[in-house]
Amino acid sequence: MKTAIFVALLLPMAALGSETAYQALRTVGAERSQALLNNVIEVKGRNGSPQPASWLVLINDPLARGGVREIEVAKGHIISERTPVKSYSGQGDAIVLNFKMLNLDSEGAFTVAESEARNAKIGFFGADFLLRADDAGNAPIWVVQLLDADKRSLGSVSIAANTGTVISSTFGGKITKGNRATGDSLKTRLLRFTGAVGRSIRHAGEGLENAVTDDKTQDKSPQ
Repeated sequence: MKTAIFVALLLPMAALGSETAYQALRTVGAERSQALLNNVIEVKGRNGSPQPASWLVLINDPLARGGVREIEVAKGHIISERTPVKSYSGQGDAIVLNFKMLNLDSEGAFTVAESEARNAKIGFFGADFLLRADDAGNAPIWVVQLLDADKRSLGSVSIAANTGTVISSTFGGKITKGNRATGDSLKTRLLRFTGAVGRSIRHAGEGLENAVTDDKTQDKSPQ
């Protein structure tokens, strides 16, 4: 039964009609402003199977009531935008994501987390995603929470978004730390899964950087 779960979760993203975090960020740049991408604090997605139905992009905005703007993206369009009254409770508004160091999209992050779960002999039904800056405020990292059928956490995997290496994984209370590089077979799968966002995850950061600095893109900021 667990094998069937893993096989279902590894179906191509296009077949499931879900978009990746990278595609959601491109949507924000296209429908609002490329400049907003210079101030992204976090990208979140819940209950992905394997990718979430929607992504929440948190943007540092000093003019917002709580200092942060939340933009939700689904099916290639922005579906909501809000400015929470409460201040952002994360690491601080000075820590924005460095997309020059983003080489791993959410597809690749899921694949790495799935490989870790296989090694730990853990079956799962979905995943929560969080893309944020590391504790030093430098490179972006993925934190993937693996969920059971009742959407309860079975464990988590932290992955360096610039190298694809596993920083740590936690299953059943056991924490494994270290910078473990992905194997050749996993690298091949990562390259294959990139699909619509490019034929190599190594170009994801470069593509997003170009999107941020593209002078030909019209600014579509709301009035």
